[in-house]
Amino acid sequence: MKPTHQNSVYISEIFSSAQGEGVNIGRRQLFVRFCECHRNCIYCDTPIERTNTIAIEYDPGSGVFGAIPNPVSVEQLLEILDEMNGAEFAHDDLFITGGEPLLQSDFLETFLPTARTQLNLPVHLETSGDLTESFAKIADQIDHVLMDIKLPSVTGEPETWELHQTFLREIKKKEIGTTIKLVISADTSDADLAESVELITATDICAHVVLQPMTAALKTDRVPTAKQVLNWQSQMARAIGQNVRIIPQCHKLMGLL
Repeated sequence: MKPTHQNSVYISEIFSSAQGEGVNIGRRQLFVRFCECHRNCIYCDTPIERTNTIAIEYDPGSGVFGAIPNPVSVEQLLEILDEMNGAEFAHDDLFITGGEPLLQSDFLETFLPTARTQLNLPVHLETSGDLTESFAKIADQIDHVLMDIKLPSVTGEPETWELHQTFLREIKKKEIGTTIKLVISADTSDADLAESVELITATDICAHVVLQPMTAALKTDRVPTAKQVLNWQSQMARAIGQNVRIIPQCHKLMGLL
């Protein structure tokens, strides 16, 4: 899948909410959700297809969405975000998510430098952590990465360990703040966790590590048990020699976007 032309892009949603995943839970963020993804994780319920319009929740938490046509230009997106980042709301960060936003790296390469200055917000990126060349184009504009390590036993997809390792090395080289997230299900294998430990320790990256118990989805309800989650936390913490946190998708518990 090729990136969209650098001056226009398809976006699924724009909204203001509290972060619900990883160690930055609770931070008020301005979310931009890009369409399209190259992954097909079985637990994912996020719409990734290109849409004719962008859903925009101008009144945070209202559940009322406006709509404007897709695709949008850099200038149009900046105008929308400027309006939503007014004095009424104190945003902590601009959060770029998807789908997989790095598929739109050409657009982000143009958009982010101006967005950082104009919005005066740190930029956080959520990514599957396997598109290193695309990430390298924009790494200097990113303040924090929320990166998945995709476990084959959980995603239902082929392994991508080597791609994850290359991505981790790029993050370390750029010295970017990082959260490594592993979505776990009842089917999580010990072999996958051991491989993840090897990736983290071999890279010697300074990062927060989070186990995120899967939320029941349309394609699977294989939510892990409490015993499984606690055992895996202990297993990983001992192996990597650092704290490993268990953090579910808290925004879903709170009914937030």
